[in-house]
Amino acid sequence: MEQQTQRELRGLFHLLEHTAKLAEDAVHTDAFKAGEPRCIAQFNNVLARLRDIDAVPEGLFEALGAQASFGEIGIACHQLAAYLNEELVTTSDFKGWVTGFFGKRFLENVQEELSEAEEKIGDLIRKSVPDFLTESTLEDIEEAFPVAPGGCLTVDTALGAIDVQTAESDTLALRVHRSAQLKADRRAGELLKVFDVTVTHDASDVKIAAVFKGPKKVLDKARSRLDVQFDIIVPRRYNVDLKTVGDDISVENLAGDVNARTAGGELRLENITGKMDGRAAGGSIALQSFEGDAALRTSGGSIEVQTGTGDVNAKTTGGNLHFTEVIGGITGRTTGGNLLLSECTGGADVKTAGGSVDLETDGAVNAKAAGGSIRAHLRGQIQDECVLETAGGSIEIILIPDVAVNVDAKGLGGAVKTEFPVVSEVTGPVKPGQLQGTINGGGPLLKLRGLGGGISLKRAN
Repeated sequence: MEQQTQRELRGLFHLLEHTAKLAEDAVHTDAFKAGEPRCIAQFNNVLARLRDIDAVPEGLFEALGAQASFGEIGIACHQLAAYLNEELVTTSDFKGWVTGFFGKRFLENVQEELSEAEEKIGDLIRKSVPDFLTESTLEDIEEAFPVAPGGCLTVDTALGAIDVQTAESDTLALRVHRSAQLKADRRAGELLKVFDVTVTHDASDVKIAAVFKGPKKVLDKARSRLDVQFDIIVPRRYNVDLKTVGDDISVENLAGDVNARTAGGELRLENITGKMDGRAAGGSIALQSFEGDAALRTSGGSIEVQTGTGDVNAKTTGGNLHFTEVIGGITGRTTGGNLLLSECTGGADVKTAGGSVDLETDGAVNAKAAGGSIRAHLRGQIQDECVLETAGGSIEIILIPDVAVNVDAKGLGGAVKTEFPVVSEVTGPVKPGQLQGTINGGGPLLKLRGLGGGISLKRAN
């Protein structure tokens, strides 16, 4: 009789497991619409049967209401399954379970040769345990070194986010935090033990090298379960050369050169005075409050530059470019997004192969859009030749009332309109979609080429 009860308990356990999985899939994939009543009835039937055979005490678990969501159904199934596991008899097929699913030792030392049934039950129990009970943390690495302004911090790590702050001191302080979530991967904690961090101090320079001493494919698979953070404080006047794989880099309040590389995270620079070279292979880049020239590259995100002085060269293959209140020449290239310049000074050379251009600046402008429209507000007298070309939309250019330029506008697929009096240089009939002549006596060339839309010249208010 006892053996039959154990078989029934295991059957009910697996039924709860599958019901929880269905509920979780429904939450994440929006599948099984209108399936809540079925899952609610299944849970309530299991609970009623467990009460009939005295497997759970009265009052410990409540039946689900008719309006329970898939999320509530999943939680209820996990909790009841976790309790039900304690009712299962410990046999050679299930050895090790009596250590209790809340034990960290249990999660870190489960034998690798588990049967399929044990593996499923282990996964279910790990899901029911709170995150803070399944975190493995090594002791933080903390170091401090005397340095001098003008030195350089070098960080090259295979894992971990890097955050650099400054202080008015001659000390470099380092803290490395390392933890692993065992809930999804019970062996993740062991990987931290082969992640070697070496710190070298030489006069005013500090070098940090962090290497994973194991197969790269193992690290790549477990990366999302590992949390490594480099928190570093350097003198206000200092240089940094930072490189990480898969995580973010942030630098703030630094008077020095910044060289930053991340292969899978985002890059954030704020209040920087110095030369900046930043690259992100798969994330976005943000630069704010700066003084100095900047070269920024990303293959999979957007670039936003705001409030600064210096020439900016920005390129992305998969996002937008946005510049606000930049004093300096802007060079921008994107193959998959839009280009936006707001309240900028110093001219621009921009190009997009997959979006539109909207810019506000003074100085010379060279703008090309292969798949969208161009809108340009030039706030001052043009000093050099300006060229605006689009192959997939219209061109709208806004000029100051007393601008003096030579106009050469040609459009295919739309008319050319102007709010300025133009003295034509063409004798005889004017061809449709063309405008050539001078405005206010003439000046630098304003060349406009449109394919697929109209061209308009408007007066600024």
